[in-house]
Amino acid sequence: MDTTTPVSASIPHRILDVLPVVMRVLAAQMRGTRHALSSGHLPVLAALQFSTHTQSDLAEMMSVSGATMSNTLTALEERGWVERQRSTEDRRQVHIHLTAQGKQALDESTEDMERYIADLLEGLDDEQRHELLKGLGVLESVFMSALVKITADESVVEQHKRRQG
Repeated sequence: MDTTTPVSASIPHRILDVLPVVMRVLAAQMRGTRHALSSGHLPVLAALQFSTHTQSDLAEMMSVSGATMSNTLTALEERGWVERQRSTEDRRQVHIHLTAQGKQALDESTEDMERYIADLLEGLDDEQRHELLKGLGVLESVFMSALVKITADESVVEQHKRRQG
């Protein structure tokens, strides 16, 4: 790092450098899990873990088009992981539900990914692990605050906390 650059100026650059690498590695590994998930499947299954959503809600949450979400949901439905159910109150609304098979795929894929990440981090000493946890906590806090502002929805924080267990 250039020592003349203030640390605060280098942080955004490092985040933009590191996150694509992390996501590329994780996406490749997801395809190798027991259920061969794509990088677009896991967050949709996770979003449905605690509540049902409409296709348009999911598209907005994942920042994808309605057509892209429709394709994703069709793939998940073909695997038996989600079900579409038309609303009894408003026939135009279709609610997406996670099935028991979908919950199992989510749980097993999450286990596989956590095991893989643990293996990657195995070489870190205690101090490095502590620093990484602290940094991830700060990053999570900053980006969760931004997400609440973007969505104008405090419930995203609660949903995130529930996923964290």
